[in-house]
Amino acid sequence: MSTVKTILVLFITGLINITNAQVGENSDVFKTLKVKDHLLFQKGFNECDLNQISLLITNDIEFYHDKDGITKSKKSFINSMEKHLCFSGKNVLKRVLMEETLEVFPLYKDGELYAALQKGMHSFGETKANFSHLWLLENGNWKLSRVMSYNHHQEEIEVKTSFLKLTPSELKKYEGVYEFSPEFSLTVFVKNGKLYGGSQGQDVIINCYGKDKFIDEEQVHDLTFVSGPNGIITGLHMEGSGMKMDSVKK
Repeated sequence: MSTVKTILVLFITGLINITNAQVGENSDVFKTLKVKDHLLFQKGFNECDLNQISLLITNDIEFYHDKDGITKSKKSFINSMEKHLCFSGKNVLKRVLMEETLEVFPLYKDGELYAALQKGMHSFGETKANFSHLWLLENGNWKLSRVMSYNHHQEEIEVKTSFLKLTPSELKKYEGVYEFSPEFSLTVFVKNGKLYGGSQGQDVIINCYGKDKFIDEEQVHDLTFVSGPNGIITGLHMEGSGMKMDSVKK
């Protein structure tokens, strides 16, 4: 066979392999794993149904995160969820799948399907990230075995530059301890004519940009104070770093 013909055959073969590598949205594998993704994240992650998560992951699961390192084993994964995200019974993060990015690549051995790689992008509030999930097919059941979560980045946000100047007496109504969970509270206090938020030994200035609306100096956390019918502050809603949390003023 001539060199030209050989190159042509290899090129066509490569195209066929690429075409067959990824399955379409109407394939059974794609549909099945999309349902599994929904159960894992909407029911398990977003609603903190840890039993649902436990049913969908292998005992030796490995989770690789570009910011938080490696988590190995089902027990460690569930414990991490419980401690860092579901401590109040509700997840402080909400995951949203960017459905148009979802891809599925089946894996075969001797012509028999044994696993599939599911890839895509999702968001957690203002944070977006890529994910690659390795699902294993064992005895007719799909279980998540390996997770790669990477390229976490913040969406472009509007930088606030205009702040309202409130008097110390106007700021004083926001003072208090706001409990988000038994493990986390934010102490708000006035010092030198400015409002501060303090937690775990760190105090940061929070600036007012609207009625009952504040933001920290680094513009990471947005705070909205909640008041009752009598105008007295009763709680605090905080958003930032992909989180949404509500607290009650103690």
